[in-house]
Amino acid sequence: MQDSKSCVFMGALPLGTLFFMRLENAFLLTQIGALIEVVSDWDNLENDLMMWCAFKGEAFKEKRVISQNADSKSNFIYVLCKKSPTRFHKFDTLSHTSPPMQGLAPNGVQVELASPNYHFSIESNNDIWSSNVEQIYEDSKKSQWNATTDIKWEQIPKFSPSLQFAIAQIMTYLTENEFSALYIPARFLGQISPFFTPVPLLLSSIIGDEARHIESFIKRANITGLGVQYSTLTTQQSLFSLWKEKDYFTSSFLLHIMGEGTFIDLLKFLEESFRALGDEASAYLLALARKDESRHVAYGMNNVKHSISQNPAKIAALKEVVFARKNYLDAQSGESSLLLESMAILRGGGEESVLISNGFEEVQELKKKMEKNRTKRLVECGIDEELALDLSRAHTPNFM
Repeated sequence: MQDSKSCVFMGALPLGTLFFMRLENAFLLTQIGALIEVVSDWDNLENDLMMWCAFKGEAFKEKRVISQNADSKSNFIYVLCKKSPTRFHKFDTLSHTSPPMQGLAPNGVQVELASPNYHFSIESNNDIWSSNVEQIYEDSKKSQWNATTDIKWEQIPKFSPSLQFAIAQIMTYLTENEFSALYIPARFLGQISPFFTPVPLLLSSIIGDEARHIESFIKRANITGLGVQYSTLTTQQSLFSLWKEKDYFTSSFLLHIMGEGTFIDLLKFLEESFRALGDEASAYLLALARKDESRHVAYGMNNVKHSISQNPAKIAALKEVVFARKNYLDAQSGESSLLLESMAILRGGGEESVLISNGFEEVQELKKKMEKNRTKRLVECGIDEELALDLSRAHTPNFM
């Protein structure tokens, strides 16, 4: 059916490579049944065009002459018709499933048939989508900061040896956790089809955030003069239980909601602690990191909320993964005593008995606050309050 028409203005272009390349592209980008008018200054091209059409499986229709006035030469129009199959296909941009031949093309692109299948393992957006993904990505672009120039490192004060060690140890712990938060989305990034364009863009921004946090926390540890310190078995096991999760939906839940959600409370606690010590530069650093993490949590919560609304049975998967992680960690070790002592020294302002005791009490209060806020986030995601409380209490005592 002849339902459209397009024109290719060849002008004085002679028959040759460029002429036929333009003609080829004109047919390539039109639908079957469309008419293509080749406008040329040259007469007697019909035999060549007939042979080209016969070779390509297209049809030559007619030749027309457009006569100009006495001072101008005539133009010749050769009318061809596309008979060959359409080679490009535009997929439903609102589909919840990515097309196999989408390749590395973004959503909305018309893909040529028989393009290679990249075999992205995440082919549905049910487990990755979030209604606020584009807004969070926009916010991430506006909130970028430079760890080298935006933190007044030279204004960080010197502290007692015990405080310097506590700070270096805490920064070591934060760095390990941020590596976890970097590698987990990085692993899944290459499994998501570009058909879901906003999601890989957002994950890339999350990875960039975590890289900046790692850089910053190592720099802060180095300023103590001690550098990064000790990696405890407890921390390693807790983070490994995150890292080994292979399912995107449950991994995102554990990382963005259970882990980074708790991490926000931790960063706020540390920010306040540094500010109480007169270290505004470090407090500002933690405030910037906390703002970044809040975006990650916002994505995770909306993602889980969306998935649960589509399939409430997914709550069972979340329950299973939380308690499986708890059972694994219960069989390994408990809390990181080295981290807790360092946090108590930082919060108290020193290792004297009164100071560290006060600091430790506030650390214990922080843990209660973390549990309360985790429960609240889970309820906001659509999980029953009783189950939300059970899941929150089952979360690793290692915070992340």
